[in-house]
Amino acid sequence: MKHMLLSVFLTIVAATAAFAQSESKAPPSKRTVEGQLIELERQLSAALVKEDAAVLDRLWSNDLVFTFPNGKVSNKAERLAGQKPAAPSSQSEAENTNDEVKVYLYENTAVVTVLSTWSGKANNQVYSSQFQATHVWAKQQGRWQLVAAHVSPVKK
Repeated sequence: MKHMLLSVFLTIVAATAAFAQSESKAPPSKRTVEGQLIELERQLSAALVKEDAAVLDRLWSNDLVFTFPNGKVSNKAERLAGQKPAAPSSQSEAENTNDEVKVYLYENTAVVTVLSTWSGKANNQVYSSQFQATHVWAKQQGRWQLVAAHVSPVKK
């Protein structure tokens, strides 16, 4: 009887350990992935404001296709070359707020729409503009990277 109880106990312990391991290997939940992408969008916005080429290089795929509001298309190398922070002596202040972020997941690809407000002061002129962006993120080499972006101004 003792042997049978011990066998049952060991079977339960082994099954629990196996279940715990399978749980830890389970893919992240939809909510977790959405949270990761929203955080990446926040990092992207901050890096664009700071013109932080190192962060942008990490977030952007080598295959990035970027479409500007005027319809011009650019790639990662061209976009990074354009990221030259303003000189400290210039009177440029910029802020970017993501007003609304929506995530649409498709396995290892996500479409994220971002409504953002860019505001600040440049050459003693105050400005504020809203933009709607569509971003396509793909999981590449175990991490999310931006592979396509299209930005349009929001007409007031």
